[in-house]
Formats: sequence, C-alpha cells, structure tokens
Amino acid sequence: MLVYIKPLSTFPKLHSDTLFGAVTHAVSELYPERVDEMIDEFESGRPPFLISSAFPVIFAEDSKIKFYPKLITKSDLTGIDSKIIKDYKKVSYIEEEIFFDLINGEMSETNILENYDSYTRVSNLLMREKIDVDIGLAKNILPNNSINRLTSETKIFYTTGDSYNNIGLFFLVKVFDEDYFKIIESCMRFLKDRGFGRDISTGKGQFVYKIDDAPFIDDDSKENSFVTLSRYIPTPDEFKRINEYSYYEIGSKRGRDKTGEIRKQVRFFKEGSTFPNYQMTYGNIVRSGEVNPSVEYGYAFPVWFSREVNDK
Repeated sequence: MLVYIKPLSTFPKLHSDTLFGAVTHAVSELYPERVDEMIDEFESGRPPFLISSAFPVIFAEDSKIKFYPKLITKSDLTGIDSKIIKDYKKVSYIEEEIFFDLINGEMSETNILENYDSYTRVSNLLMREKIDVDIGLAKNILPNNSINRLTSETKIFYTTGDSYNNIGLFFLVKVFDEDYFKIIESCMRFLKDRGFGRDISTGKGQFVYKIDDAPFIDDDSKENSFVTLSRYIPTPDEFKRINEYSYYEIGSKRGRDKTGEIRKQVRFFKEGSTFPNYQMTYGNIVRSGEVNPSVEYGYAFPVWFSREVNDK
C-alpha cells in the first residue's frame, strides 16, 4: 500500500513513529475494540502491518517523482573534490530511480560523486534531470500563544512546520493481516478530516490523499541485506548482530506528555541505515513515560538487496 499526501497548509514532519501514533489514535476512535489487540500484536513481535516514514514526492504534470532517504553505507571518497562532498552532504533524499540503482548494485555512491555535475540538487533532493516544475519546499517557524488559566499569564512559544508547492509526501504500508487494508483506509479518511500534528485547531496539518499499490514490497526476500525506510529500534538480540557490515546513523527523541512529564530518551537507527538480513521483521515498540506512558514505534520497514559480502 502506497499513500500519497498533498498538504494543504503548513505540515509537520511525518516519521514512522509519528505516523504510527496518528494511526493508533484513529484506530482508538474508529475501532476502539481493536486498539489493545493491535498494540499487543506489535509488542509480541507479530505486527499486523509495518509503516514507513513519509518522504517527498514531486507532483509533475503527468507523473509523480518519488524520493527515498539517502543510503547510509560505506563510501570511498578518495580523490573526490571537497566542494562536491560538502554539497552532497546537503542531500537528504534521492530520486527513486537512483535509490534502486544503488541498492541493486547498478551504481555506487562513488559513481554519483564522480559525476556529480550531471545531477540536479533542489534543496535537499537529488535527481538525475532538472524538471520544469516550480517546486516550493520551505521550513516555517510559527509563533503560538499559551495562556495559564489560573494566572492568565500569556507565553509565546514557537513551532516548526513545512510548506509545500507542487510537492507532497508519500509513505508505505506493508500489511500482513488483510483486515488492516480496510482499517488503514478508514484511518486515512479520519485523519484527513482531523489533520496531522498538534496545531489542527488553527487549520494546520490539513491534506488530501490517494492510495495506490506498491508493487516492489516483497514479503519473502532471500537477499542478504536491507535498508530501513523507518526509524528502527532493534531488540536486544538484533542489536547483538550489528556488525562491520552495518552502516547507520543514530537519532534520539524525548517526548513530553500532556501532564508535562518528560519521557525517557528513546534512541533509534535513522531511515537509510543498512544492515545484514536474516529474518522477516525487525524491531519492536517500547513504552516510554511513567504517569501517562506512550508507545514508541520502532519496527524497521525493510527494503531488501544483495551485497557481495556474506553478512550472515
């Protein structure tokens, strides 16, 4: 399942944990009898579905140009101009065709850098050819007011969001339990009316969407490696298997609940990290917080590929 999102207003970042939280909230509203069962399945290592983070997509006149996270892998930068390396570091997402050429072994990151002038970078997006579309992708810092109901004291705080022009987002869902095709579709209708993010009362986070098939998602791969398209929190057994053929970046988050409690820090492998493959699903969900615990989604969304080395 592939979900396209076209933001209609300032929009939040949608990493896999944020998307899972939104879907869980929608399930609790639409199917309250299913939400505990759903969480139990994830906690027991039997996820009914996997969800990726959301990535950019350019809406051209007769096509959609999708972008995936820049691969985190071993690179040979010997002889590469430092200016090229500096510019390439600004890239966060690479065009779909480049992404699959890289993981299928048809080219390497070194090939990109050696021929960097033949590519086009727009903001943090890298593509092969320049397109005749006016793309607008900008970060907004927005002032907000909060009022203490007891003292009537007003405080100003700031939130960030992205604005889009001829560009949107897409994410992937791999469904193991067929009931969740209908459930996810219902959740998207609910979220379309509600919006994404914390500022929905002021009209932010509004969107329209479309659901398509995602033909490249394979449920039974024999490849020896995978790249994750989601934030990935490994189980202790999986963590022990991280080795010299694992290439990754580590991120962290520390949330705050409605009572003001600061939850414990949660660390994860970022999207684009690559690892040896030896099973069907990876990761888990963890609970964070004491007063009002939340569930942090940490399942990898794997796209499998082969490397020449034996990673097992």
